[in-house]
Amino acid sequence: MSSDTPIKETSSKRKYLLLLAAILLVAAGWSGAWAYGRSVLASQIDQKLAQVSDLGTEVNCRDLDIGGYPFRYEIYCKDLRAADLSGAESSVAGLNAVALVYNPWHVILEAKTPAAVSVPLKGFAGELSWETAWASAKYSMDSLGDVDVVLTQPELNFQNPLASGRAGSAKAELHLRASPDETGAVDGFVSIDGLTSELMPSLASPVDTRFHVRVRDAAPLLAGADLRWIIQELGGELPVRLELAEIAMGMSRFGASGDLTVNGAGALSGTLTLTLVQPDGFLKTIQPLFPAGSNEFSILESLLTSLKPTGTDHRGDPAIEFPLILDHGLMRVGFITLGRIPPLFQAGS
Repeated sequence: MSSDTPIKETSSKRKYLLLLAAILLVAAGWSGAWAYGRSVLASQIDQKLAQVSDLGTEVNCRDLDIGGYPFRYEIYCKDLRAADLSGAESSVAGLNAVALVYNPWHVILEAKTPAAVSVPLKGFAGELSWETAWASAKYSMDSLGDVDVVLTQPELNFQNPLASGRAGSAKAELHLRASPDETGAVDGFVSIDGLTSELMPSLASPVDTRFHVRVRDAAPLLAGADLRWIIQELGGELPVRLELAEIAMGMSRFGASGDLTVNGAGALSGTLTLTLVQPDGFLKTIQPLFPAGSNEFSILESLLTSLKPTGTDHRGDPAIEFPLILDHGLMRVGFITLGRIPPLFQAGS
């Protein structure tokens, strides 16, 4: 055996021990950093809950826990409940939020079914269940960024003083982000696929809906600003562009687009272009909403079946076009008043 062998073995052991010490040092440092981050996160959660409480909403979370070591922060809340000063209450069976330690600005959330809400002053109560429910939220230092929410097989059971029933769909999605095409604007997208409801048993096939709204000068909303404050700062009106609203029932499609404003009382004003493709399915769906032998339905049916396409919808199909005028929530087509859209929020609330 060479006399150099013991020296080489000693050198190899020394390198191994140094490497092991370095690994242990890094692990200890990482553990300390993770523990510190966990304490900061817990403190921020407490602060946010206190801020919400100061605004009049009490939020309680049973068995709140923060885990996920070593590469994630995972917040689990069982039986999340909230109640405001009006007596309205809401709850979720469980909420799980996950963020990677090296990318804490992107949070993935998963909610456990069911969720419930009740508004005693308005007599509304409902329970929402689903197969899966998850959301993705991206943040910057001072504002919220992209938000994506997806529910599969959602089902809503509800009751109010006027009606009760069930509504369900195959999938529901919500997306919110700063507009890539217009500085200071916020884009919102909502879609519901395969919507069915006990209140509309006349539906020959499930309904698909699509909405795309662009709210101009609304970037402060993503930083937590109050909508009424933004309207006040803009001189009393917030410009809104309805890029697309579409309800598809079989071969029939009903669409709308145009420019609107929202005032400080939450009322909508503006002009929309309505499009109707193949109205037969639409008429069949709404007929049960009218009394048997209704003269109003006969007039509407005669009007829509007599009209010829005067334009195209967003898909390029021939469509009947007509303008809808909104004046502080009051809807009119020509000289015909259709009703009133309720305010988006209560003034002063």
